[in-house]
Order: sequence, then structure tokens, then C-alpha cells
Amino acid sequence: MAHAAWLDGVALDATLAASRALNYGDGVFRTLLCWQGKVLDFSRHVAVLQRDCETLHLVCPPQRRLAQAVATAVAGDAATFVVKLTVIRRESGRGYRGGTASRLLVQRSPAPAYPAAWWTRGIIVATSPVQLAEQPLLAGAKHLNRLEQVLASRNWPRGAGEVIICDRQGRPACGTRTNLFWVDSHGALHTPMLALCGVRGMMRDRVLDCAQRGGVPIAVADAVWPALMQSAEAFVTNSLIGIWPLRRLAERRWAAPGPVTRKLAAALGHPRLVKGRDSD
Repeated sequence: MAHAAWLDGVALDATLAASRALNYGDGVFRTLLCWQGKVLDFSRHVAVLQRDCETLHLVCPPQRRLAQAVATAVAGDAATFVVKLTVIRRESGRGYRGGTASRLLVQRSPAPAYPAAWWTRGIIVATSPVQLAEQPLLAGAKHLNRLEQVLASRNWPRGAGEVIICDRQGRPACGTRTNLFWVDSHGALHTPMLALCGVRGMMRDRVLDCAQRGGVPIAVADAVWPALMQSAEAFVTNSLIGIWPLRRLAERRWAAPGPVTRKLAAALGHPRLVKGRDSD
């Protein structure tokens, strides 16, 4: 009997329905910002994509093929938009067991836009009752299973720019779409280790590199709430926004952005996806 599939009653290509991305979340992805026709941090994105593929025992497409795929998506367009690279384990029949061969999915979409004040004055952040499951074999990788982030986003508080998710021990781990940093009273930069859960984003790596080159002391370790709530500065990062300072979390308020945050943001030189003509 031939394979067949229907989506909402409409016949669908059975190959698409058999995708391991759809059935098992078996793949990894990274999100790139194309700013005025130029893809930012391409080589760094390739490096973390390769790292994530190794985590899932997937063959990562060679950098030349990735570059060609991105160039096709950009197609000489000088606009600002998002390119998503997804590496999916190739179909190999029914069942969980699969090989290492992969397929490459490239998607292009409009860039999001946010209030300018989220960069200049910081964001309000909330917390979620959702906790990240611990799986050291997957920790750090941006795999296709994002249900924890979906659950944490269901009751998004009005006015919040991000929601912080904890690990199984109740320690702050990351945002739904960002990595978390804070600066202690001595000027040292802290970020959760993410050895058991969470995603190690490309921008997280860039911030740590900038801090090291700028002489900012770094501590990568399991986080605790008192350290975050008593910090002198705090911010979140990802490849689309660069850095957003934290302005308020529960009753804690920061005079954002602080000096270390400003120093790192200047070193990154990341553009701001400002909404319309919104200003500070």
C-alpha cells in the first residue's frame, strides 16, 4: 500500500508528512538576522549549528552549501528580515531509529519589531511556573522540541518583554527566546551554565567573547535567584535583538542599562529592530 496523508481533509505530499521534524522534532535550527541585505554573524551561526548537529548525531551541511542557501534566501534584497536554517534528520521509514543523513530547510520571514525603549530603558520581565526538563545529552542545543517555551508563553503578562524559565531546581535558566546575564556589585558578568537544560545561543557566545576581550570578569555557573535579584545589572540576549537590559522583575528594579551592559552592547554593535518610528 502506498503512503498517503491528508491535512484538514486535503491531500498532502506523504514525504512531507513523514518528516522526522514533524513527527519527532528530530532536528536543530538557528535564526539569522539579515540587516539591510547583509546576514549578520553567519560564520558564528554555522559554528553553533555544527555543534548542535553533533549533539544530535546529524551530518551538518557544509558551510559552502549553507552559504549558498542563505544567498538564495537573501537574493540581493537590501531589506531587513529573518532567515531560519533547520537541519532535519532524513526520513528512514517508521520508528524512532534513524541515520545521520540530513535535509536542509531554509525559511525567510519578516523581522520582528519592538519599542525602542526596550533597548534604551530596558524591559519588564516576568517568571513562568514552567520548568525546563533536565537532559544533559540535549542541553545547549536548539533542537526542534520547543514545547516548554510554548507552555511558558501561554500566559504572557501584558507589557512584558520576556519571561524567565527555571530549571528543575527552581533556578533561573533562560528566557523563552533569550539567554540571561547579570552583573554583580564587583562588575563581574554571570550567566547560567546550562549543562542540563536550555539553549546556548550564538549571541550568548558573542557576549562572553566581548566580555573576555573587554576585561570583564566572567562567571558561568548554576544560577540562584538571590544573585540575580541583588545584581547591579541584568540583561537578556539573542541573535535578533542583541541585548535588552532588564528594567523590572517582580519588585526588583534596575536603572537600566548599567555601565557593563552599555559597554558590551557597544562592543556588539548590534542593530535595533525598532517598531515604526518609535523613539526613546
